[in-house]
Amino acid sequence: MLKILDDESTIRRCQRQFIRSLKPYVTERIAVRIGHPGESVRANVFWAEIPGIWYHSKAVAGGRYWNAFGIGKPAAGGAVSSTIEINIPTLSLDRKIGGTFAQDDAGKVFLVHRGKIGGRRGVGKSLFEAHYRGVWTEVQDGHTRSAVVVIGDLHSPLFVRQLAQFVHKIEAIKDLGVDDDHQARIFFDDERFRGEFIGGRYVPEGRDYASECDRDLAVLDLAFRLREAGARVKNNLEGDLFTSDATGQATAIFEVITGTGSPFLEKGMARLLFRSLNLPQEPRRFLVVPGEMGQEQREVLLKLGIHVISYAWEMGTAVFAGLNEQLVG
Repeated sequence: MLKILDDESTIRRCQRQFIRSLKPYVTERIAVRIGHPGESVRANVFWAEIPGIWYHSKAVAGGRYWNAFGIGKPAAGGAVSSTIEINIPTLSLDRKIGGTFAQDDAGKVFLVHRGKIGGRRGVGKSLFEAHYRGVWTEVQDGHTRSAVVVIGDLHSPLFVRQLAQFVHKIEAIKDLGVDDDHQARIFFDDERFRGEFIGGRYVPEGRDYASECDRDLAVLDLAFRLREAGARVKNNLEGDLFTSDATGQATAIFEVITGTGSPFLEKGMARLLFRSLNLPQEPRRFLVVPGEMGQEQREVLLKLGIHVISYAWEMGTAVFAGLNEQLVG
């Protein structure tokens, strides 16, 4: 189980690493006014063209690091509102502050968030909990336990992508509005692939948080590659990725897993077979696995009607070997 960090010097070191990881992506420094409830302040924000977010960070009164993030390049001298503040307590535990750092048993540190989001009326923790899909977990939070979402592995080369994905998901949630019927929107008005649906809403046991965060990015990259190949790419409320024909019927379903050991394969196989039940037409099934898989394993899966696509990470992006060949095979 992850444990919330509460040592002042450790928190300070993690905060420095948090902001240091963003600096290589900064393309411009822009003077703006940042507005938040009750006031606005003059500030210089840093625009990171890739991955398309801006941020401002400093220590402020009240024992916290103020880390504000937004989407889209701000206009110089203009006013901006942050999409999300991932504020961090400076001294110890403070459950009133949304962001914090947590460590696993191996000493790996993750940026996590308690779901405290703000904005207009109707935007708050309850909206977040109802709609956020991602890496949820329970953490040791001092003498109690709390539910949080894991944003990313602080020292991973993919951390900035993980962070940007979180910011974009929050933007999508806040766009829902207090009276919006999310389910109706997805199934009737907006039947397409949505990045904010990637991830889960439950807390499984036996976690590799770094791999789970990486998996969400692999799903995004796979959706992009499928669109490049001309496929109609969609996902549902559970985040399941599939392609469809012109009538909306599923033609292929994809399950991305993070390992090739028996537990990963069994779970991936079961989900693919379960997802294909009761569909009007038989879809092609694809298990998307990290690294190479032995020929014997591939043949066993093929007997179940499951094709294998391998992926590897190259310069922060998931690359899928033989994807186009598999799609036309």
